[in-house]
Amino acid sequence: MAVDQYALTTLAAANTYLGLTADGGVVDAYIETLINRASDIIESALNRLLKARLYVKERYSGNNQETLYFKQYPVLAINLDNLAWDAATKKVTRNDGGSFTIDGFVAADKVLVQNSEYNSGLLTIAAGGVAALVLTFTDVIVDDAIDDNVILSHCRELWINDSVVDGDDYEVNDNHIYYRSGFSKDHMNIRITYYAGYITIPDDIEAKCLELIKMAYDKNKDVKSEKLGPYSITFFDNKAEIIESIRNDLSNYINWSI
Repeated sequence: MAVDQYALTTLAAANTYLGLTADGGVVDAYIETLINRASDIIESALNRLLKARLYVKERYSGNNQETLYFKQYPVLAINLDNLAWDAATKKVTRNDGGSFTIDGFVAADKVLVQNSEYNSGLLTIAAGGVAALVLTFTDVIVDDAIDDNVILSHCRELWINDSVVDGDDYEVNDNHIYYRSGFSKDHMNIRITYYAGYITIPDDIEAKCLELIKMAYDKNKDVKSEKLGPYSITFFDNKAEIIESIRNDLSNYINWSI
């Protein structure tokens, strides 16, 4: 058993929390199982996936509404004024005092640029292309000294029925898309490709995951080592209470719309 790539904590963090030393063997394998199970329980309780990942052509049903909420979030989306584009260096520079690094942009990200006069569309950040005030792209861009009300987001594309919607015809926010023309009514006629979730898991979510791991570990710590494994241990007998505890402690993260 290995720690799932979307787990809410790491083996090193779990071992430290439990006061264990990595053994590279059966005990580590057992802790990895607990990490994965605790992560699954938390996400089930919150009705959402938490670690950042790509969702390809996820389907939604239109109902003539102007706003459509992502099934998974947050989607990185920032609105900026006074962006300066430099075609020679393929760089865009901000001057609002914010930070692309803090915002969460990383190398190789595909970024949807909306509302730019010359540079709208899907651009890819270059390797090493993220600095506090500057993004460097692999794509060709056009010089523009001042570019206002520009949205940079991790949305990739929006389809309604069989047509892709131009990126400048809708606005992306961290948990929804606004489309003034309205999403036409039909069954599963909308498809969205986007990248959503936390690149770094929030501290309170990781802390809850570690708490569950310790509860399960303490419950089973007297089991002989040869019985350790994903199928020999009961994770929790009181799952309903655990779910209630997660929802109480992490209420700000619950996705009520699913």
